[in-house]
Amino acid sequence: MASPDVEVTPSDLRFRFQINKQLLATITINNPSSQRVAFKIKTTAPKKYVVRPSSGVVESCSNVSIQVIMQAQKEYTAEFANCKDKFMVQTTVLGEAEQIEKDTFNKEARKDLKEYRLRVTIEGPAAPPSPVPEANEADDEGVAVRVAAVPPAAPAPQLAPSPAAEPAVDPRLRNAVDNLHAATVENQQLKAQVDRLQRERDELRRQLDIFQLQGGAFKTGASAPQQAASVPKPQLSMAIVLLVAIVAFLVGHYMRF
Repeated sequence: MASPDVEVTPSDLRFRFQINKQLLATITINNPSSQRVAFKIKTTAPKKYVVRPSSGVVESCSNVSIQVIMQAQKEYTAEFANCKDKFMVQTTVLGEAEQIEKDTFNKEARKDLKEYRLRVTIEGPAAPPSPVPEANEADDEGVAVRVAAVPPAAPAPQLAPSPAAEPAVDPRLRNAVDNLHAATVENQQLKAQVDRLQRERDELRRQLDIFQLQGGAFKTGASAPQQAASVPKPQLSMAIVLLVAIVAFLVGHYMRF
């Protein structure tokens, strides 16, 4: 019994290469006859491809799709660019109750065995997209017309540079500066008071010397005891002691700063 002609498509299995990814292609077997047809898929590189299913039956007036999976590859080599891998589809007629056996696709036992050979093409990786889309000549002309019709844009007004923002100052640093300024002013005031008190002290010392000289002169005269008794020496000495204490306090307070 002659095997009916089946349609095996495509005649060229094409894979678009991708690094570290499995590639998929499909073989379709169409049986337009009224007979059952058995098929088997063979390849010259069985370690590189996985075929599902690798054999089966195509019932009358039906078709079957077979998946061909190329294993993931790490790089696109020259061997892929000039791929010599091939697939072969064998078909033969099966009886109504017949099943696929070991000798079903034996050429010696099956005179009606037919073979369909398919080539393999592995295309290189897709080129990265261009950042600028290409345009045809008609588009270029349309763009040129639109550009010519648009009047030149007025120059943009120049903006005055904005003043530089003042740098932010740490509040603690500002407080320290203010305290230093206040201390400086207070020190200047205290220094002025000390100078004034020193001048007053010097004036009191000068007056004391005058009083002492006058007291000595009174002692040499006839009424010296009465003159000496009339001079308020104790009160003057107490005033000098208090003045010297105030000056010492102010000088000590000033020296701390």
